[in-house]
Amino acid sequence: MLEQAIQHLDLSAHGLWFPITVSLCLFILALILFKRQLTWRDFYITFCVVGFVGWLCDVIITRVFNMIDLGDPTVTGLGDILSYTFIPPSLSVLFLTYLTAKNKWVLSLLFCAGSLLIEYGMIKSGYMHLNGWFFIYSIVVYFLVYAFVLPWHMAFIK
Repeated sequence: MLEQAIQHLDLSAHGLWFPITVSLCLFILALILFKRQLTWRDFYITFCVVGFVGWLCDVIITRVFNMIDLGDPTVTGLGDILSYTFIPPSLSVLFLTYLTAKNKWVLSLLFCAGSLLIEYGMIKSGYMHLNGWFFIYSIVVYFLVYAFVLPWHMAFIK
């Protein structure tokens, strides 16, 4: 039973170090820095909502349409779990921590670029494989999320 559970974590996936490292670093940064502008309530709501949406997108993009594979495509491994549970919510909390009316567009572009770099790192490390997903899709999605969805989310929860 334990051996089977360990096999399903996909610990031998090529490039697994990258999502583990990025997930842990971003989560620690989000925990340390969010108090600049967000409350614990803001942190909790944002982390949970974005985490849920991240998992929903994972199911739709990787399982239903099979446009992206993370690690072994037949199992949901540790890298998948960490990537969808910690990377998008942590980036969202960090974005909202520094968001002001004056820096919205610059910050949106910076976080869009940072998200693209993380995606590129996942591909270059060998952990992510694209099966019909193109970088232009990512650019559009990231920009819409940072420029419009997250600011609306913050206004809604306030």
